[in-house]
Formats: sequence, C-alpha cells, structure tokens
Amino acid sequence: MRKYRRYLAAGLALVSCVNYVVADDLTDLQERLDRIEMENAQLRTDLQTLRERDEMLAGQIASEQAPSAQPAKPEDPKSFSAKWNNGFEATTKDKAFKYHIGGRVQLDTVFIEDSPAAFAGTGPFTDQDSLGFRRARLRADGTMYETIDWCAEFDFVNSVNDNLPSAATEGTVIGVPAPTDLWVTFREVPLVSNIRIGNVKEPIGFEHLTSSRYLDFLERSYNQDLFYGAYNNGFTPGIVMYDNWADEMGTWSTGFFKNNTNVFGYGIGEGEYAWTSRLTYLPWFEEEGRYLTHLGVAGSYRDPNNGQAQYRARGSLRNGMGGVNPTLASTSLFNTTDVQYGSLEFVHQMDSLLIQAEYTGAWNRNATGNGTSAPAGADLGDVYVYGWYAEVLYFLTGEHREYEKKVGNFGRVIPHENFGKSGSLGAFQVGARYNQMSLVDSGMDGGRLEDVTVGLNWFLNPNMKIQSNYAYTIRDAQAGPGGGDYYGYGMRLAWDF
Repeated sequence: MRKYRRYLAAGLALVSCVNYVVADDLTDLQERLDRIEMENAQLRTDLQTLRERDEMLAGQIASEQAPSAQPAKPEDPKSFSAKWNNGFEATTKDKAFKYHIGGRVQLDTVFIEDSPAAFAGTGPFTDQDSLGFRRARLRADGTMYETIDWCAEFDFVNSVNDNLPSAATEGTVIGVPAPTDLWVTFREVPLVSNIRIGNVKEPIGFEHLTSSRYLDFLERSYNQDLFYGAYNNGFTPGIVMYDNWADEMGTWSTGFFKNNTNVFGYGIGEGEYAWTSRLTYLPWFEEEGRYLTHLGVAGSYRDPNNGQAQYRARGSLRNGMGGVNPTLASTSLFNTTDVQYGSLEFVHQMDSLLIQAEYTGAWNRNATGNGTSAPAGADLGDVYVYGWYAEVLYFLTGEHREYEKKVGNFGRVIPHENFGKSGSLGAFQVGARYNQMSLVDSGMDGGRLEDVTVGLNWFLNPNMKIQSNYAYTIRDAQAGPGGGDYYGYGMRLAWDF
C-alpha cells in the first residue's frame, strides 16, 4: 500500500510538472500573438497613411500638369465633316450647309461613212472621223442656311468661229467656257414650295431634263436640237416653280424665261419671253421604281427672239465641236409672230426592261418665208414641225434605272458590282432607238431625217461608263442638194465626280 502511494505521489508530481510546462508555453504563445496583432494593426495604419499620401501626390501632379484645364466645350454645329458622295461633299453637323465639288468629262471618237450625196450642202466637215471632248464641265453646288440650294457649273467645250465672217475650219473653231447650270433655289416657299432662279433647263422633255451624265445613247434625239436646246445647250435664263403632288406620284413645274439663242445665259430684246410648263404622273410605281409607268405632258408659249424662228438638227453621232458639226436639216430663219410647243412623254419600266418614247411638235403662227426653205415674203400661215423617238433598253446584268420622283426623270445607274471587284465586269445594257423629225409643212421645206441607233452601255461603276453606238441615218433635204443615207460608229469614255 505504501508502495502504491509512492507511485501515486510520483505520478501527481509528473502531471504537475507537465501542467506547469504547458501553462508556461501557452503564456508565451499568447504573448507572441498579442505582439503580432499589435504589429499588424500598426502596419495597416501605416499602409493607409501611405495610400492617402499617394493619392494626394497624384492629385497635385495632375493639377500641376493642367493648371488651367477647362470643361470640354460642346461640339460646333457649323464644323464640317467630309465624305465621298459621287464627288467630294462636306456637310456641317447641323446639316444647314453642304458643299459639293465635281464635274464630268466625255471623250468621244466617231467614224462615219456616207453615200455620195448624204452630206451635200452641209459644209466642209462631213463624213470625216473625229476624236475630241463632247463635254468637259466643272461644278460646285450645295446648300446654305438649310433651305437655299445653289449650283455653279461651266462647260469648257463650247465652240465659236474665231474667223467670222469666213466659214469655220478646224483651226478657227475654238472652245470657250459657258455656263450650264447656274442657279439658286429657294425651298419651302409657301404655296409653290420651290423657286429656282438663274440659268436653268426649261421644264419640257423627259430626255432633256435627264442629265447628260445618264443618257442612254451618245446623243439625245432630234428633239433636243429642234426644240429644247436650240442654240443654247438646253439652258435658258429665267425663273421656274416646281413641286410634287399626289404623295410624290406626280410633279408639276412652270416657269418664265427669256427666249434666247446663245450659250452664255443672257437675252436682249423687247419681250421675247417664254412660258413653259410640265406635268407628270406615275399611274404604276412598285418596289421603289423597279416597276413603273411614267406619263408626262408639257407645253410652251414663246415670243420668238427678234420675231424669227429657226429649226435645225444634227446627227446622232457628232464628229466635231458644234461649229464644225454638219447640220443635216434646217429651215434657216423665218418670220413668225408666236410659237407654241406641245410635248408628250411615256416611260415604262419592268425591272431591267425599259421602254421610252416622246413626241414634240411646234406651231409657228403667221409665218412668212425667208427665201431659203420657203420663198421670201411668202405667207405660209401656220407652220407645224415635229420630232419623235421610241427606244427600248435592257440590262443584261439585272440592274434597272433609278427614278427620281422629286423631279420626274431618271438618275444614276448603280451596278450591282463594280468593275474589278472580285472579278466583276460591272453592268451591261443594250438598247435600240428609232428617231424621226420633219421640217416640211405649209410651203416650208427644211428637210426630213430619220435614223436607227443601237448601242451598248458598259457601266464600270456608278461614276464611269463606256458607250458604243452604231447609227444609220436617212437624210431627205428636199430644199437643197442633199439626200441619201450614211452610217457611223461612235464610242464614249465618260466619267463624273
């Protein structure tokens, strides 16, 4: 028993010793943890102090680098942004001002063959081949103050004979600049909507009002020379009012003009005014003009320049500048008290197929002969002359003509793919036109013309095309020595920008 007690006492002593040691170690551990906690708290405090100092220093540096920085200014609404829109175009941010600069160039080559009498009496330049510029124009146009449009365009291929009164020769016919579109338009005018003032196209003739950039053939029909652009390139100084009607399914236009016979946009003389009007309507219009029928009627009442009128026509292929291009039919000047035009338009488009026709006639009242196409002083009464054409065209590559509803005629051709892109050749269009005119009536005999023209139009892109025309012409100049037929081939490289 005594022995067990000794063992128990020894065990208790050992346990007591272990407890003492463990207790001592725990005390040390607690002290170390307390020190670590204190150090950690100090480190967090120091770190926060460093962060606050860094932020303050960064703010001071930024302030020193831009001491006078101001809040960003709002964007100027009159600043321009530029882009390509069939030419260089710049527009202000608020759309109040727009500026476009561009032009057009048409380089023609023509080859003509004739029968012996086909060009008799037309002058020295007959069936000769030619190479030259048909048109070379520079243009600037735009908008100012939202509702005022303007245009200034000049053609540098207008000819004058620099050796008058002698006949024109290749060396004496020179090109001089002349205005074409030179006008200002006021939009949103009460009652009439649009008023255009300046050198403008009179509102008559579908192909006349279609820009020369978009012509189906190298030359317009005989009607252009006879009525719409007789001696003035188709531009007349005056004022015209126009607008749409029937939810843009129709257009109307009417204007007063100085009846002139020169290319420089002026007229001199007592009276000599013209009143010209046009009305169009689309009885059928689907898929934004891919399918349409256009009907138009126009008329003009004219006080002739110097109390005289003259009708002439040149061929569907031009082998020289105006001063040397042969006149195939002409009445020469004759006296008349007043002239009235009447014109009809028909256009039918079914996707890639286009059918187009126009007829224009002119009544010349109280006419008297001039000794050339009628006996001098002969009382001819009312003399009626006319011209008309019909044409059919088809896109082989699936395009169609873009119809501009606001003005009632065709605009730019846009190929599905441009030439050179992914091997594309662009767009191809074939066409044929029959063209006829007569200057024979009531004792007046200025001759008759008719021709057939076939063509191929190759649109490389919206701004460049190559046109090829073959034309066969029959000339009946009863009043003079000329008569017969001839044929020719012409090509045009045209681009606009």
